Amino acid sequence: MYLVHVRLDGPADVPLPCGAATLLMDCAAPDDGLEHVSVDPDDAGGPVLGLFLVASSLAVAERVAATVCTRALAAHSPLAPFRMASCGVVLIPEYWDVLAAPSPLDEIGHNMFRPPDSSSGATGDLAE
Repeated sequence: MYLVHVRLDGPADVPLPCGAATLLMDCAAPDDGLEHVSVDPDDAGGPVLGLFLVASSLAVAERVAATVCTRALAAHSPLAPFRMASCGVVLIPEYWDVLAAPSPLDEIGHNMFRPPDSSSGATGDLAE
């Protein structure tokens, strides 16, 4: 499952309509894989819709989210003042920082995330 964020732009004096999540759910086709929509109407950069999608890949999830959002903006007049400013999965830098950091070592200097290298010449096959 992917969480795709869709940021909307609209007039500052027009709030996102109540029920925006339902309007998006109504515009999803059965095979779109849309499971849930969350709404943050008061985000500093404009309203944000969180679309939870079951998809075969990140690219598919982002494409489906954009398609569903485009359908909803065109089909429902309460959403007419808004346009899609961005659509994508938010990357979490802390996750990548951990992956890029050196692996921790145990008390005798072995990498805690990988088995020690075998210098015995073994092929990795189990003895019979």
